[in-house]
Amino acid sequence: MPSSDATTNVPAPILTDAGFTAPSEQDILAGVLADMNAALGGGANTALSTPQGQIALSETAILGDFLGAMISIFNGVDPASSSGRMQEAIGRIYFMERRPATATTVTVQASVNAPGQTIAAGTVVAQGTDGSLYVAPQAITLPQSATASLDLACQTAGAVSCPASSLTLYQAGLGLASLTNPSPGATGADAENRADFEARRAASVAANSIGQNASLMGALLELPGVTDAYVMDNPSQADAVQQGVTIPAGAQYILVEGGDPTAIGQAILRKKPPGIPTVGTQIVTVQDTNPVYEGNAPSYTFHYDRPTPVAVHVVMEIATSDAVPSDAAGIIQQAIVAYLTTGANRIRLGKTIYASRLSAVVDGLGDWAEVLTLTIGTDGSAGQNRLTLPVSQLATVTADTISVQVVA
Repeated sequence: MPSSDATTNVPAPILTDAGFTAPSEQDILAGVLADMNAALGGGANTALSTPQGQIALSETAILGDFLGAMISIFNGVDPASSSGRMQEAIGRIYFMERRPATATTVTVQASVNAPGQTIAAGTVVAQGTDGSLYVAPQAITLPQSATASLDLACQTAGAVSCPASSLTLYQAGLGLASLTNPSPGATGADAENRADFEARRAASVAANSIGQNASLMGALLELPGVTDAYVMDNPSQADAVQQGVTIPAGAQYILVEGGDPTAIGQAILRKKPPGIPTVGTQIVTVQDTNPVYEGNAPSYTFHYDRPTPVAVHVVMEIATSDAVPSDAAGIIQQAIVAYLTTGANRIRLGKTIYASRLSAVVDGLGDWAEVLTLTIGTDGSAGQNRLTLPVSQLATVTADTISVQVVA
């Protein structure tokens, strides 16, 4: 309610059940000029070039900026449109924090010339063809064998692509003669954007329940460092193939990309129904920390899987014209990589990739980008209009796997 009996010709903002509505700046300016004229006794020159006109413009700008900020605040209260600090405030209701950028991870095959030597955590071990450096995320003791598989992480967090065979040994003295990465790395993620944060908030509602696949999946997606997860089970009395994965009878299949094994194990312990076996190549043992056990808590061993990175190839032709820029291939590659690695359209476990949607991304770059053909696949020939990998495989895409030809 008004705090005084003062009146004004400036239209008031309105707050109703439909939301907050602010007057236009044109109406605000007209009201301020009318107030200014009344204050000067009437008959004043209200041209904007006059001193009173300049004062009216300034007051209009101040009111416009304030009302704009108010609209942003009201929009920020709605999870469907909130962003930035307001979105993070909504997240805190769900005990969520925005995720920072995560690093690209990759498994390399190395030739060992000093078995038993330890590579300290944080040591730069490999370098990519793009100059990116890859470090040992934790201390590595080389095995007593001629070769070793080493898990490395990019030193720079974010969506840094790591194509297959793009890494080489960075420095001598590590006990390694050479190394390479036969498979592409699992691309990291940039700091969580608005769309991804809201999707995770919506999924977190399921994490409050217990005993459902969605309960565990929601809890896994909440873990620091986890970029994707998938949970399904086989309720039948015989082995069954689901989304390309064979699941034993009565078992639960858990797939997690990223995250700490112990945290994953604790999430499984909290959310999985008792007595249901888990399957996967990864094994973790955790202790039930419920205080009801009074220091005599049992331990449980669970199985889960890590997805295998698989390179996705995109092959396309665009029509030649004088408008096609000289760096058209690079522009197109960057647009497709961004589309598939960020936001609501990013590649997810078990998600189908459609060539038509990638074609629309290219078409949206401008009139010069006229797509003649575009296909996708898991090798250089591509040839498919859509691609659905087994859920245990994580599709990765880099500029090196996107071929662009300009044809007449």
